[in-house]
Amino acid sequence: MNAYFHSSGPRSNAYSRSKFTNWTKYQPFFAEADAAYKRFDQRLPEYPDFPRVVVLPPLEPYFMRVCNRQQVEHRLRKMPPEHLVGLRAVFLLSGTRKQQRSWESSLACAGIYCRCCVFLFAYPSDLAQHWYIDELRKFFLNDVLVHEVAHHVDRFRSADTRTKEGFANGFVERRCA
Repeated sequence: MNAYFHSSGPRSNAYSRSKFTNWTKYQPFFAEADAAYKRFDQRLPEYPDFPRVVVLPPLEPYFMRVCNRQQVEHRLRKMPPEHLVGLRAVFLLSGTRKQQRSWESSLACAGIYCRCCVFLFAYPSDLAQHWYIDELRKFFLNDVLVHEVAHHVDRFRSADTRTKEGFANGFVERRCA
């Protein structure tokens, strides 16, 4: 008899029926934010008086930061202090090659809020020619940053994603008017 027929039978774990068990969802933006958070989590105060702005060193030459630490701090100081209570940090990230390939797709993301931190992503240099840098900076500071702070304000309410995004969009309209 052939050794091929002497198998051990069906696999016994819960994922053995799927041939995609080792696949993970492609999320280049969340992956960079998660790595930055893990790197700085122990160094960030749990309840700071004012959120720390963490600027990561540039890793890829294909990206640019449209705003700097002082501009982010200035924009945060213009917000009501009660909106910043519990916000641990704002990260200015560096960008990755995977993000560069993903910027013109539906995966593109300018910022996210996660674990009481705001993450602002670097902008691809080759796409910056379509925007004036000042306009892009205003967009990041007055729309993206404020939108993510709105998620921080709304963090305790349990609602679906659509409702939370609606709240954050309305928050931007009220704060930036």
